[in-house]
Amino acid sequence: MTNEISDIETLAQAFEAFIQSTRTLEEAHRRLQERVGELDQELAVKNRELAFSTEYLSNLLESISDGVIAVAPEGIVTHFNRAAAAILEYEAKEVTGRPFKEIFGRDFAAPRIPDDMALRARSGRMVPVSERDSPIHDQSGRRIGNVKTFQDLSEIIALREQVRQRDRLAAIGEMAATVAHEIRNPLGGIRGFAAFLARDIPPDDPRARLVKKIQEGARILDTVVNDLLEYTRPVNLNMTAVPCAVIIQDALGYLNHDPARITVSVAVDPSLHVRADAEKMRQVFLNILINAVQSIRDSGEIAITAQSNDHYVAIAFRDTGCGMSAEELEHIFWPFYTTKEKGTGLGLAVCRKIIEAHGGDIRADSRPGEGTTITVRLPRVE
Repeated sequence: MTNEISDIETLAQAFEAFIQSTRTLEEAHRRLQERVGELDQELAVKNRELAFSTEYLSNLLESISDGVIAVAPEGIVTHFNRAAAAILEYEAKEVTGRPFKEIFGRDFAAPRIPDDMALRARSGRMVPVSERDSPIHDQSGRRIGNVKTFQDLSEIIALREQVRQRDRLAAIGEMAATVAHEIRNPLGGIRGFAAFLARDIPPDDPRARLVKKIQEGARILDTVVNDLLEYTRPVNLNMTAVPCAVIIQDALGYLNHDPARITVSVAVDPSLHVRADAEKMRQVFLNILINAVQSIRDSGEIAITAQSNDHYVAIAFRDTGCGMSAEELEHIFWPFYTTKEKGTGLGLAVCRKIIEAHGGDIRADSRPGEGTTITVRLPRVE
């Protein structure tokens, strides 16, 4: 009996110890759950902070106006921002994960000579750039890649070329003015003596033909001198609001062409007005039309159209003539550049000078065998 009581007491003590241990474990479990909850909240906060930082850095890179390209140590592109995509004509998904050299045609490291700094665009065009490379390190200082920032220099180089060209043209203009004045005086004498010879030599005399050639050469030279002086003089404008259609019709009235061979169509809204010197712009339009007629060898068409926005009117002269090569197109507004046997090369140069004095611009689009379109933009007025 005594043994049974002792066993029951032992069992009761064990059960009590079990209950106490259970309570201790439950309390530990509760505390563990609370700690896990706290850690989950801290983790969620850290994840949000990380996501914000990642998004912020990504937006920062995408907002930079300079191109940014990052590569891993083995040269694989890992980042390609929006500016880089715009400059090099690629989308980021087309570039990331591929070797830098395979895409852009050169090693990642920037060349030592600035003039050699260029990256190959998707079109195959080599884009001149100003670039700078920097290493990327992790927190332990281990190098994990490289990053390149670069700027597109195409517009800057084009502007520099325009400045150089204008300087050259200014020097040519000064020289041309001097030459024109030096030629004009003896040219007057030649024309005068040729007139005396023409008066004194009978028409049936064989020498009369030579005198006519002298007079014709003097007239051509006089035209060249006048063009030179016109190009070098400041452009004086009598600006008024004038309908584009009126200027075009006035120019067509002076155009000498065969309507059976060359048709001219005009689709210009009579209500479109520009602020211009009507006489000077008639000279410009007539010069463009004469060039168009001379470019059509057999039969063809000249179409004149106009478009406008709130600030400008663009008048386009499109012909179906022989067209021009890219090299010719690049130089057609330069003085003394001509593709004609008897041209002076000053017509379009004078046209551009007059148009720019109006606050407008002129451009040309052409391909060999496909004709040419000359577009003149002038300030619009109501």
